[in-house]
Amino acid sequence: MRFAVEEINNSTNLLPNVSLGYEIFDHCSDTQNIPGILDLISVNGSIQPWGEPHNNLSKVIAVVGTYTSTETLTVAPLFMMDLLPMVNYGAASSVFSRKQQFPSFFRTVHPNKDVVEVIVNIILHFDWRWVAFLNIDNDYGKDGQEVFRKLIRDTEICLAYAKGLNHYTDYSQIFQQIEAQRVNILIVFAPEWTAEALIESAIRLNVTNKVWIAGDAWSLNKRLPKKKGIRNIGTVLGVSEPAQKIPGFGDFIYSSKSRTRCEDKEQQRFCNQVCNCSGLSAEEVIAADPSFSFPVYSAVYTIAHALHGVLRCGADTCHNNVTVYPHMVLAELKKSNFTLLNQNIQFDRNGDPTFGSYSIVFWNHSGDAPSHCYFSIMSPTYNIPDQKIHILLNNCHDGIHKCCFTCEVCPNGTYVNSTGK
Repeated sequence: MRFAVEEINNSTNLLPNVSLGYEIFDHCSDTQNIPGILDLISVNGSIQPWGEPHNNLSKVIAVVGTYTSTETLTVAPLFMMDLLPMVNYGAASSVFSRKQQFPSFFRTVHPNKDVVEVIVNIILHFDWRWVAFLNIDNDYGKDGQEVFRKLIRDTEICLAYAKGLNHYTDYSQIFQQIEAQRVNILIVFAPEWTAEALIESAIRLNVTNKVWIAGDAWSLNKRLPKKKGIRNIGTVLGVSEPAQKIPGFGDFIYSSKSRTRCEDKEQQRFCNQVCNCSGLSAEEVIAADPSFSFPVYSAVYTIAHALHGVLRCGADTCHNNVTVYPHMVLAELKKSNFTLLNQNIQFDRNGDPTFGSYSIVFWNHSGDAPSHCYFSIMSPTYNIPDQKIHILLNNCHDGIHKCCFTCEVCPNGTYVNSTGK
């Protein structure tokens, strides 16, 4: 985000002679950050009641974020009251497509439906029928599982096992239950930190010969493919938006790391754009999972282009006598249509992106995650290279299953305890 703002402020074409200012903070806790959200929407330190005339302007014309669906559900209603635009880069739950509830909400990340559709197509392509769905136990994960259930309703895919994952999950019990159901295809719809705990547990518990289908939140994880014992768990396939290289970003990170230092503990506690207190090296930042880099970058540019329209900017200057209200920025956001790094940035009537593509990736045993099968969001046709992926899947025998459970009547006074429950 800092890089995008600095790039825009140095541009002579976009918002000429206009400088964007911003405040940035880490939404690390719903309860701790509510004061920060209220400060963003306040006018001279106070919150104006809804419905009263706004004689003064809030200092904020748009918001980028927040990252997760749960965090966004907490704060978005506060911004929706006054149609303050939110351009989100990480919240994928389906609920945000409902314009009645979120009229000024846009996102540069695709809703769960798009990702889950690709996962379902992978399963159908390989003629798999008996699957498990493991999701993080929050709004994002629950929505993903609900979308999956809807999409397989008229197929022969059977959801044999489903489970929400959290910090207290007993992975040993989960894998016992999966083995009892004889499930070999495991869909993992979770963020990196949850997926890492699951996969590391699978390695430790000697879970073998499974097919793991990764959602886009962890399919490009750079640490797990290098983990000792990872090849024993089976084959990892995944869905991802292709990583978009952003020119100049690496140089920006090296430059900002070299010129900023935290001088005292008080500064470390409150610093944001004025210094760099993360403790991460430039190399670590650049090598991080790039999945959300372009969504953040394009979110900032989307707001800048909307403001460019509100200020009626020309080739050399903008009209400085225009009073900018959030609803004016919202009107321009709805008309978004510009090119950024060869992508045509537009949104549908729900505020969801119409740009982007997905790739199906699989992890080889060299520690890389090569990509295959790019296809457009608008035209999801693709060709899976069976000759390459079948080499990895030759130990997977899913068999033919009807989506039902065959029951046997137990003799009087007896029961079967083989599910591990």
